[in-house]
Parts: sequence; C-alpha cells; structure tokens
Amino acid sequence: MYKLSQIIQKYRNARIAVIGDLCLDMYYFLSEEKSEISVETGHRTQSVSKFASEAGGAGNVAINLKALGALSVDAYGVIGADPFGLTLESILSKEGVNCDNVLIQENNWNTHVYHKFFRNRIEEPRCDIGNFNKVSDTTILSLLNNFESKLSSYDAIIINEQIAHGYHNTNFQVKLSAIIEQNKSKYLWITDCRHLNSRYNHTIRKLNIHEARAIFTEANVKGRPLSGNIELLNWLYAYWKKPLVITLGEDGAIAIDDKGNVHEINGVNIIGQMDTVGAGDAFLSAFALSLATGGEMSDALNTGNLAAAVSVTKLFQTGHPSVDEIIEMGKSTDYRYNPEIAADIRKAEFLDGTSIEKVGIKKTGYPRVAIFDHDGTISTLRHGWEPIMKEVCMNAILGSSIDLASIKELDKVSNAVDDMIEKTTGVQTIIQMHHLSEMVRSFGLVPENEVLSPIEYKKIYNDKLLDMVSGRVELFKKGLLSVDDVTMKGALTFLEHLKKRGVLIYLASGTDMSDVQREASILGYDSYFNGGIFGSVGNTSSDPKRGVIETIIKSLPDDINAEDCYVFGDGPVEMREAAKREFTRIGMVSDERQRWGINNEKRSRLILGGAQVLIPDFSWIPKLAADLGWEDK
Repeated sequence: MYKLSQIIQKYRNARIAVIGDLCLDMYYFLSEEKSEISVETGHRTQSVSKFASEAGGAGNVAINLKALGALSVDAYGVIGADPFGLTLESILSKEGVNCDNVLIQENNWNTHVYHKFFRNRIEEPRCDIGNFNKVSDTTILSLLNNFESKLSSYDAIIINEQIAHGYHNTNFQVKLSAIIEQNKSKYLWITDCRHLNSRYNHTIRKLNIHEARAIFTEANVKGRPLSGNIELLNWLYAYWKKPLVITLGEDGAIAIDDKGNVHEINGVNIIGQMDTVGAGDAFLSAFALSLATGGEMSDALNTGNLAAAVSVTKLFQTGHPSVDEIIEMGKSTDYRYNPEIAADIRKAEFLDGTSIEKVGIKKTGYPRVAIFDHDGTISTLRHGWEPIMKEVCMNAILGSSIDLASIKELDKVSNAVDDMIEKTTGVQTIIQMHHLSEMVRSFGLVPENEVLSPIEYKKIYNDKLLDMVSGRVELFKKGLLSVDDVTMKGALTFLEHLKKRGVLIYLASGTDMSDVQREASILGYDSYFNGGIFGSVGNTSSDPKRGVIETIIKSLPDDINAEDCYVFGDGPVEMREAAKREFTRIGMVSDERQRWGINNEKRSRLILGGAQVLIPDFSWIPKLAADLGWEDK
C-alpha cells in the first residue's frame, strides 16, 4: 500500500498531451410521468426526469488524468461551431484541462455527441451526432503544428482514436506517424485506438482482448491456433516489437515490457452493479501516468487495474477515479484468480482416476490449522437458500410493478440478482441486504419512501429461510432425518480425524452466529471446533471469516507456516480471504441436494475465488492426502 501511494503521489509532476476524438456524452433518464399528447403530432411525449452531460473519448481520458492529479493536461482535438462544442469545452476547462488546442471547424463538422436514453435503468437505442464529419486539411495542419511546437514540454503523449469518421483520416495518420518516427526515442507514446491499432508504430499500444484477437486473426495467415492470452500477448510483441498492454475486462490485464518480460494482474472482484462505460479510459489514464512518472510496467498495470475497478462502480456515468478511491481500492483487494481455467472446463487438470481438480497446488504439510465454512461445506440444512433470496430480491426491486413489468425488465432484474447472489455467496447476510437496498434504489422502480432498510430486508429473508430450516430440524429431532442426511458426505469423519491429530479447528460462517452455534449444537458436531464457532454479529465491517483468519495470523507459532493453515469452503469469500494470507484453499464443489458428488455451478466461482483444489465432498480426502503427501511429513 505504501508503494501504491508513492507511485500515485508522483502523478502531480506529470505533463501529458491527449490527442484524439473529443466527444460529449449526454444522458437522458426517461419517465412516463408528466408526459402528454403532443398537439402538433398526436404522439405521446417522453418526460426526462434527469439529465447529465459528460466528456467522452479523449475528453474523458483528459479529465481522468486531471482527477488523478496530473500537473498539466493539454487536449488536442476538433469540435464544431455549435452549442455542444461549447458545452464540451466548458466541461473540460472546468476540470482543469487546457483547451487552447481544441480547434473549431466551422464547416462540415459537428461536435461528436452520443445521446444515451435510459428507461427504468435500461439503455435504449442511442442517437449519434458527427458521423458525417469531414475534417479539412487546414484543420489537420493547424492541429499538428500546434502539437509539434509543444511536444518537448510533455512527459507522455496519449493518442486516442475511437470514431470511424473522426479526424484520424489518411492524411492525419501519415503526418502524425512521421512526427512519432522522428521522436520515437525521445518521448513516451501510448496509443488507444479502436480501428487503427496497426497504424501508429513505435508506441506502447493499449488494446482490449477483443481488439487483440482481431489483429491476430487478420494477420495470422497460416491459421495458427493460440493456447491462451499470454501466447497472444507474446505473438503481438513479436509482431510489433514494442511493449503493449491488453485489458481483459473483469479478468484484469496483461502486459509485456521492452525486455519481453510478461506481467499479469488479476481482475478486481466487484460485488454489486457495475457500469463498464469509461473503464478503459480510467485504466489508460492511471497506466500512462505511472509510466510517465518513472513507474515500472508492473506498477502501471496495477494502478490501471485499480482505476478501472473504481470506474465500474460509478453507475450511469463515465466515472472518474480519484487518488483516494484508488488507494482505498488497493487496500486488501479482492481479486479474481485463474479466469481462463474457471471459464473453460477443458482446461481442468484432474488427479488421475479421481474427481479432484487441481488448480496450481503443490505438495503441502498436514493441516495444523483448519477453518471450515458451514452451509454447503459441512451442513446442508440451508440447502435451497438461493431461490428464497432471489424471490425476496425480485419482490423488493420490482415492488408493485412485478406483475406489470415487461419480459425485458424482468430479465434485467433477474440477471442482476443472480449476479449479486453469485458474487456474495459466503458473505454475511446483512452485507447481501445492503447490496439489495442499493439495487432497489438503482433500478428506481420502488418509491423512495417504500425502500426498506437492510435490516428489514434481512428479516424478510431470514423469516422465509428459517421456516425451511426449522422444518428440517424438526424432522431431525423426531428421528426422521439422521445427521448423515443433513451433512456433507465424510464431513464428520474428517473432523474427527483432524481433532485426533491435534489440529486447531474453526467454524466460520456468514450466517448469524446464534443460528450457526444452535444448528451445530443440535446436529452434535459443535465439540469438534476447539478453535471456536464464529458467525455474523450484524457488523458489516467485521466479517467472521476474515476475523478468524486475522486472529490466526496473529497467534501462529513460529513453526507453523501459512500453507499449513487450510480453509475448506464452497464459497469464494473464504477462498479470497485465505488467498490474501497464502493459506491453502480447498474448494468444495458440493452437491448439497444429494450430499455427495459435484455441483458444477460452484466450480467457476471457487476457482475465481482462489481455490487451489476442488473436491466434491470429504470422502475424497484420503486420495487428496496421498497426493499432497500429508502422511509423509
């Protein structure tokens, strides 16, 4: 964290030029309220309940640079002699961007404007202005003359191109390429182009994964296949013979430096709704500033990744990360691990003759400390909680409009709820309910005075869930269910074995502590947890799994290594918390319905959470122990 702060503090000395497509993004949030029938046309009007305008394209990059503390940012671009151009220039100037070299072309040029319409938080077809622009040779000459006259004052130059009908025509490309050629070793050149990635040589190219694959496909005349993203990165480096960076969306980024060294950064795991508009610009800005102020490629990759992560949390806006937000995001960051393996079962590596999937684990010692998640790992009493939570969330978000919502609206809400549940499996219920409250407000389908507090939403959910759990507990008490019927196969046998070996055993759950302790006691296995049973106490800043791991870290004897501490769980939360401390992570791809076998829906999220091994249930422990060499040490 100290290094991150040091890197970002240097941004205040950076002088950056941004030459590219200046755009204006205009947001219209439509409402059915207060609309009327037009007297002139006979059609119903559309009311705009909220309106906003922001700089886009190169303008967004320029503002990001200033928001991150750059000493000076000069924008080079073209706008029209229209009100939109005045608005765009005003936005840029207000944020401290120098617009002296933003030229106005009087004829054949309209300011590029993207009119974005949202109804019930769903974006409708966009209206664009500027697609028929034609830049004049005079404008190009003036723009590049101005740029070349100030070139020596910059630490870095960012070239932005995203509009097919902007001013990056053949004439401009030839002239700018000549300037780059003459000054290729004097200055740091970084390009972010949508259509011209093969054009501006001697620059560090920033591409997204789709652009990178398109270039490979076009140039790969022999039809050579690629095994993965790193091979693609190396191929592009050999093709261009220059450093480059490829962003991978939510899966992070990869880069290669001028010595051919590959650098990787995992994507940041974001819980809650995301808006990816502007994420690439945020990455580019922090990435460029880090390199411009002497940072290594790995530093630039990390800061760019964090900036993009901050950006996607800002909904319905281009999102300008601040220094404080990046530093905060860098504290105890939750990452997404091994995304290519998680996304493709064909990349799975299984222990011969077993259902055990290995994800980079090495031989380890016998567990000295063991931390277990509860629901879905040991107990199956709460199997079926996901449909209950989805029902509660759908009703909360849609409110009284649930029977009137369109299929498109229902799908939008359903997908958002599924995503939230997927990403928050294993966290405290109260945290999930905080996200639910945010989602209710974000969708805007329920009046503000009807939005409940997280505690109230939690009560609705808990009441429904405990009705189901209580029914199963009663069957157990009556002897109609045995303990084997409500626990994962082999769980109690393994706990017994660990206890006999003197292992310190903890139970840590996101469920309320009183409920976890009561259920473990009723089912008769609470005595195995000699380290304690921990659950949620309603404090969102005190996660029980994180708390247990931090307690263990502080009290570890000198002869116990981090890898001797094992975490067993079926959720990504415990995997990520363990990964931060380099504990050994055993993911449970448990099928809770039948208590044994594989639930493939858990595979991806556990691998993304950092699991090093996946086992269906505890009956596979002897096979895993033999492979890891537990009994040999």
